[in-house]
Order: sequence, then C-alpha cells, then structure tokens
Amino acid sequence: MRLASLSLLLVLPLLAACDNSPKAPTGNAAAPAKPAATKPAATVPATFPLGARPMLGTWAADVSACADPALVTTVSATSWDVGGKSCELALKDNKDGTFAATCGKQNMTLTPIFGPTGEGIRVAAGEGKPTNVFRCRR
Repeated sequence: MRLASLSLLLVLPLLAACDNSPKAPTGNAAAPAKPAATKPAATVPATFPLGARPMLGTWAADVSACADPALVTTVSATSWDVGGKSCELALKDNKDGTFAATCGKQNMTLTPIFGPTGEGIRVAAGEGKPTNVFRCRR
C-alpha cells in the first residue's frame, strides 16, 4: 500500500506538467502555412457518363509510342485528339460496359479493357477493325 502511495506521489507532478489548455498566440508565432496552389481540375460536363471517366487521359498503341505526340491519343470530356487532329467528342453509356461515341461525323464504340500492358480502351470506328490503346504514364 505504501509503494502505491509513493508511486502516485511521483506521477502527480508529471501529470500536472501536462497542460492541455489552449495557449494564446505569441508575437513570435509563425504565420499559418498557406495551402499549396493546385492546378484546377478540368471541367467535365454533367452529361458526361460517370463510367467513362477512367477513359480520360493519354493513350497509345504501346508504351514506347507515348513519347511521340504524333502517335498519342488524348481523350478529354469534350474532345478526342490524335496526332494533332482533334474532334468534338460526345459519349453515351450503352449500359453494357461500352460507350457509344461520336467524334465529328465518325461513330465509334469505346470499351474499357485491361491488357498485359495495363488499362486501355478498345476503339471500334464504324465498321473498321477495333484497335487497342493503352494508358501512357507520365
């Protein structure tokens, strides 16, 4: 019993030193840090299908082509850019994992895929043979 009383007497001064009350700022206090400036997010129209958002970005037929702007496909919420040529893009969710797209007057079907080199898009333009493009990592 006496040992417990002695332990309590040793711990009490330590507990008293722990003051959790708020402190008034002093004149030497550093100014609060300002949040880092961030790049504004690209706006996505409300009509843009939610499931198509992962298809936004930069794509190429293979990873080595990502360094060549002429071989890169860039998909934004409003445009489709390939090799310096661009068209206005409109997407509609087919509700089956594919998206109907119009790029200018060209009708396309876009299907998100996962291949050996990563995530991609299978692009079928009109009646042509589908091609695959894969995400470029920058």
